[in-house]
Amino acid sequence: MIKSRFLPLIFLVGILLLTIVSVAVVIQVYDFRKSFSYLQALKQDEVDYEVKWGQLLLEQSALTQPSRLEQAAIKNLNMHAPSQDELIIVKP
Repeated sequence: MIKSRFLPLIFLVGILLLTIVSVAVVIQVYDFRKSFSYLQALKQDEVDYEVKWGQLLLEQSALTQPSRLEQAAIKNLNMHAPSQDELIIVKP
């Protein structure tokens, strides 16, 4: 049996150990929640970027339609389809 003079020392060591473990658990939980919050923010950013990417793809497909390109060539560059007189055929 443990002598009565060591009981307060064992009790204090136990309390100290319990306090250290409790503080370590609190720190771990705080770090986990902080990391989880950061992960959720990154996932939301990913969703936002995917939405933006989809919008950009739609815009690109709208801007590169052949009819739109033809209209831009006629309007901005004064281009036109060549007539039969303007065609030159080169034979090898």
